[in-house]
Amino acid sequence: MIAGKTWRELRVMALVYLAILELLTVPVILLWPDIYADLQRSTLLRNMGVDWLKRIGEGVSNRDEDVAYLNWIAVMLFFRSANLVGLAAAVLLGTGLFARERESHTFEFLLARPVSRTSILWQKSWPTALCLLVPLFLANLSALYWSARIDLHIPVDRLLWATVHAAAFTLCFLAATTWMSVRCRVQAHVAFVIGGFTILQIGIYLTQRWRVASLFRLADFEWYAPILTGNLTPAQMFDPIHERGFTTWILLATVVFYLLAWRELRRAEP
Repeated sequence: MIAGKTWRELRVMALVYLAILELLTVPVILLWPDIYADLQRSTLLRNMGVDWLKRIGEGVSNRDEDVAYLNWIAVMLFFRSANLVGLAAAVLLGTGLFARERESHTFEFLLARPVSRTSILWQKSWPTALCLLVPLFLANLSALYWSARIDLHIPVDRLLWATVHAAAFTLCFLAATTWMSVRCRVQAHVAFVIGGFTILQIGIYLTQRWRVASLFRLADFEWYAPILTGNLTPAQMFDPIHERGFTTWILLATVVFYLLAWRELRRAEP
């Protein structure tokens, strides 16, 4: 019953989120032949003094068009859409999960239901996660069709593994937002805390000397491009001992934030 109510509240936003992802996907793929020609002539990114922008420029202007295209997909579908739009959706969907209940004075009725608080959190969380992840996978898989329209190919397995990592990153932000939604009594406060933290992390990422301290280093071009080009295997993604294992660390952080939300809900008073 709680899961059904959550789904009804979020389904329209999930469809809008899917539409936004798709609208951002189609043009950057269909216009690629013209964009690639321009990138071949331009040296702007390659000559910039910012290391990570220079590497993006070198990647998307590679003389091998197949490699350049995969790097382009890493930038546009993942570094841009999955990160920015996905995280915005995670914050938007997660902000009101519990804070809205307090604002509408239904929080006490929610806790009074004949189900445990553990079940309440779960029944609110999994429909929200589906509304966040299913559009992401659908939009990215549609890139296979649009790529075929311009006679280019994306390896399905690599696309899916990159999407798994993007899904883990967005889930982590959703779990953190859910935790704040349980803690705060006003939705605006949740959005302010999580939104402010996200903006701060983006600012740190864009500062050359501070980039190493940004969470966006866990899901940037230098992570997605090797996955899509076959230089980073799933084993390396999930191995936090012998490799960087960023995917595993992100999933562990997601579990921690979910447990913090669970603990906060158990202590919560109407």
